[in-house]
Amino acid sequence: MTFLEDLLNDLPELVGRMRHHDVRYVSLKNETGALALALSENPGQTPPAHPVASRTKAENTPVPSPEMGVFRSNGLGANHSVRSGEIVGFVEAGPLRLPVTATADGTLGSALIGDGGVVGYHDVLFRIHPGG
Repeated sequence: MTFLEDLLNDLPELVGRMRHHDVRYVSLKNETGALALALSENPGQTPPAHPVASRTKAENTPVPSPEMGVFRSNGLGANHSVRSGEIVGFVEAGPLRLPVTATADGTLGSALIGDGGVVGYHDVLFRIHPGG
């Protein structure tokens, strides 16, 4: 394995340690590659695996990434009607495949990150529009 492949496999542990020690930025490199990680502010809590949202109409409600990793599409296109809690994609972080769930009822907008794109913690992946 290469340096970057090893780091990506250890990404969940590295991110956990960064959060535990309140480290917001780290840069790692060697002669074959480099990686820089920047964590957004975290209020000290891990967001719930399935966000609780009211079943009211969305008003361009963002759908955030649950973790840093690689975005994988669930095959849902723009204008697909979704319900709060419905799985709309996944984020792969090492061996983990975390679901990305709709945060409200409505109509799914286009994916803001392409399939296979790298995402950060709480990056907006979709927006949900009212009227679904």
